[in-house]
Amino acid sequence: MTISSESSAPLIAVVGSTGLQGGSVINNLAASDKPYRIRGLTRDAKKEKAQDLAKRGVEVVTVNLSADNAEGIQKAFQGATYVFIMTNYWEHVDKDREAAEGKTLVEAAHKVGVKLLLISSAPNCTKATNGKLTKVYHFDSKAEIPDHARAVGVPFVDIHAAGYMNNFTTFTRPRSAGDGSFAIDGTWPEDMRMPLLDTYHDFGLYVQLAIESDEFNRGDGKVIWASADLVTPPDQVKTIATVTGKKIAYNRVTEEQSRAGMAQAGLPPFVVDDMIEMFKFHEIWNSAYEAGSYIDPAKLARRPRTFKEYVENEDWSTVFV
Repeated sequence: MTISSESSAPLIAVVGSTGLQGGSVINNLAASDKPYRIRGLTRDAKKEKAQDLAKRGVEVVTVNLSADNAEGIQKAFQGATYVFIMTNYWEHVDKDREAAEGKTLVEAAHKVGVKLLLISSAPNCTKATNGKLTKVYHFDSKAEIPDHARAVGVPFVDIHAAGYMNNFTTFTRPRSAGDGSFAIDGTWPEDMRMPLLDTYHDFGLYVQLAIESDEFNRGDGKVIWASADLVTPPDQVKTIATVTGKKIAYNRVTEEQSRAGMAQAGLPPFVVDDMIEMFKFHEIWNSAYEAGSYIDPAKLARRPRTFKEYVENEDWSTVFV
């Protein structure tokens, strides 16, 4: 199926259209057997990724998504049947700003009367741990957004992405051990089966499910856990090593070692706190995935990639240099 231009096809406005999540939403809806008109929102319609979307039939709209541009955002959402929203804490590293921007997106979607709002969110770590973990700022700020959607009364689905497999070429990439071998450092136990997702390839499958499945499209705020595979840290490393032919080890480190490493890399103390508490939260909440709260792949339009398939399809040329 291709992106539709017929006025009878529902229109979805996609925030973050040139990024991992938004790009995946566009790709997977374009592959659906149902027709969609797609409007991709971006800050710069001249950049290559935006121009590529336009060539595929996406209506590319330039808009500033800051909280003080409510009128412009509402205009960008006008006429949409569905709206997908996501926010980027790491763009400005400001919890209050992320929450404010997300709430502005929610209110704009509500004002234009969308049939369904698709929210990329995260658990509220402070509430989930009864106040034990209060510094996972980039999760708690996202969690305020579906709460606001519920308060204003817009129909929505809340989608939580598992750990990005794509991070293995960036934030969690293997580091050189100096002797031709590599290591991946982490605080997680060796037997912890971590929920993972090839975000660019597969995140959009879960948004498609939210729109097309009667189980979720009623807009009553159900949560979709977008996780495609459960893999322990040693098995992650073993898979990368087998596929790439590199010698790689999983190096479990203490909290103190992890803190020191992030500080040495130049991360501010509040970001280090955020990361450390996120690691702890994943250990606590991993049981939610183990209990089967993630989506049965049989419900999706196609089977998402396993971790092994992700590794086989990834370009490792910039990692092992």
